[in-house]
Amino acid sequence: MEETRLDTRGDGDRPPPVDLPNRWGPFERLHRVGHGTFGEVYRAFDPTLQRHVALKLLLPRGAGQEVETDALVREARALARVRHPNVVAIHGVDRHDGRIGFWSDFVQGRTLKELVETQGPLGPHEAALAGIEVCKAVAAVHAAGFLHRDIKAGNVMREQGGRILLMDFGLTHERGLHDSSAGTPAYMSPELLLGEPATITADIYAIGVLLFYLTTGQHPVSGANFEQLRREHASGARRNLLDVRPDLPEALAHVVEKATNPDPWKRFTSAGQMIAALSSAIGMEGSAAVPPPARRRFRLWMAPVAAAALALALLPQIRRTLSSSSAAEIPLAFAEEDYRRAHDLLTHYYRPQAVETAVPLLDRIVAKDPRFAPAHADLGRANLLQFLQYRDAKYVEGARQSALRAVALAPELASAHVTLGSLYAHTGQNDIAAHELDEALRLDRFNAAAYGALADLYGRQGRTELVEPTLKKAVSLAPDDWNLVQQLGEYYLDKSQWSQAAEQYRHAVDLTPDNARAHNNLGLVYRGLGQLDQAAAAFEKAIGLEPTALRYRNLGMVLAEAGQYDKAAPLLQRSIDMRPSQYRAWGLLASVYANQHADGAKVKEAYLKAIELAAPLRKETPRDAYLLADVGQYYAALGMAKESLPLLAQAAALAPDTAEVLYEVAVGYEALGRRDEALASLANARAAGYAAEAVGRNPQLAALRADPRYQASITAPVKTRR
Repeated sequence: MEETRLDTRGDGDRPPPVDLPNRWGPFERLHRVGHGTFGEVYRAFDPTLQRHVALKLLLPRGAGQEVETDALVREARALARVRHPNVVAIHGVDRHDGRIGFWSDFVQGRTLKELVETQGPLGPHEAALAGIEVCKAVAAVHAAGFLHRDIKAGNVMREQGGRILLMDFGLTHERGLHDSSAGTPAYMSPELLLGEPATITADIYAIGVLLFYLTTGQHPVSGANFEQLRREHASGARRNLLDVRPDLPEALAHVVEKATNPDPWKRFTSAGQMIAALSSAIGMEGSAAVPPPARRRFRLWMAPVAAAALALALLPQIRRTLSSSSAAEIPLAFAEEDYRRAHDLLTHYYRPQAVETAVPLLDRIVAKDPRFAPAHADLGRANLLQFLQYRDAKYVEGARQSALRAVALAPELASAHVTLGSLYAHTGQNDIAAHELDEALRLDRFNAAAYGALADLYGRQGRTELVEPTLKKAVSLAPDDWNLVQQLGEYYLDKSQWSQAAEQYRHAVDLTPDNARAHNNLGLVYRGLGQLDQAAAAFEKAIGLEPTALRYRNLGMVLAEAGQYDKAAPLLQRSIDMRPSQYRAWGLLASVYANQHADGAKVKEAYLKAIELAAPLRKETPRDAYLLADVGQYYAALGMAKESLPLLAQAAALAPDTAEVLYEVAVGYEALGRRDEALASLANARAAGYAAEAVGRNPQLAALRADPRYQASITAPVKTRR
């Protein structure tokens, strides 16, 4: 994926980069990623907060410099006043080395223009969702008292994971100013081209043009320059959306035509009105985004999409899809046979190489018949399962594209909406996730998988009172679905309700005795109960059924907690040999080395490797409290307080009731010699249900246990649990 360009308005020859020192003030300038008529954008490193930023610097112009300086400051102030999840956040503005600049979030992704140019027009559902997010951003701009004036596909970024971001506020000004001379011609309303002042409805017009472009790759009115566009508008030479794209829903086309009406009085009067119209056009209602809370990071199965035994229900849709396909090059029996096998593999994805075997079968179907929607839907789910299993961001885009393709081909396919809902939830886009899951349940109100994904979303939204009843409803709809049973077990595991968790995991084992994941999760329950021998036996059973890197890691983890470092080290090393990219195995191995009093350089090398491997995941899931606690603890073990403390504090803030996070934060504070904070966090961990026996086994807490205040912390009352 390509990186953000905050300013891409320059359409002429690319100017050479200005010769700069490697630093601008406190920032380390890395490389130029964009340019415009009066500024350049660099990827830079902020050493204070240890993160990459986008740094926009004004080009030196000599005469007239102050005017353009004012313009850049105006842009920075506009961005700073608009605080919204769909708007790139600005962090500061300053002057160094004779040049003024501001810095903001550096976003990984691609512009919508790049997406359309490389992948072709979007489907109606995907385009409408993007339009809704742009409207939300523009509504925030208008609420702050500004007009954007340069809304276009090149100024809208789709971040890795799918979040839509409005960028480039270089033409933004306060309402009431009368400069209408600037903008991107194809997106400018007829009245702007005639010199009239910018208005809210002119921004609405630009959003309509954006939607026209997203669905067709064209603009409703074309022209090489301002004058030609004026003539085209005056002659009424406008393209009708349904003439260009007759397969679009009429309701969506009506929204676009209204937004781009030549008469500004006939357009939507606000971005909020357009949001409502777009939502209605695709049968959805909006929902507010809420930051996701912590997720348990040591479990082996990681499947919120609890979609089991759907093949029979889907076969009528398969038949309809194949029989109506204009490109059906394979016999129906061939498609059904391959599809049945692939779908069964995904339903029982706990079996060795199940997902890996299913993917080529599905690829074969969609290669033969690109319009076979159920195969696209299952390809999306397969990629999602791999993302959740391996925490590798490379699977995110594959899951999203396949599921969106399925929705474009068969909007009534509930399973594709479930996959999208779960994917968006796991990448922090709760509002879009809610849209997708609402749609899935509108299509199939008895869809157990949708309820399982919805329960996961409720947890991320902090609506914890809804999680358990929603999961129970999912299980009641599909009582033989091992995946949903395990998800309910995980809920109890997160709550340290050990007996309820054990009941669910034993049920999962009964349903699927050959399920290594169920045995693995039962091992996690035994670990939580402090029964390390039983935990080791369960992990060994899981390894016997299917040896994987994560199961060797789990076995190494409990043996290390039991003080059997000589046995733990080779298991962790074997886990790393099988999958070198897993940061947590390196972190566990580093702690084993430390407890074995290994060479300091060896310990340091392992911790640094863990930190390095965790970096991409931190970008993908920046609010994962378990991940933050892990990395904070690694920095703490290296004595790097400046890097560690913000992570430990953030982890505790994100998961104030999560026992394991609070315990790891306590270990981190102790490593940094911050005994008071360590004792306080340990008391909170105990109150949340962390086992006292586990605290007593950790050699890293030996000095803390000698503190007279330790006994009060360790005997803190555990919160009452149902």
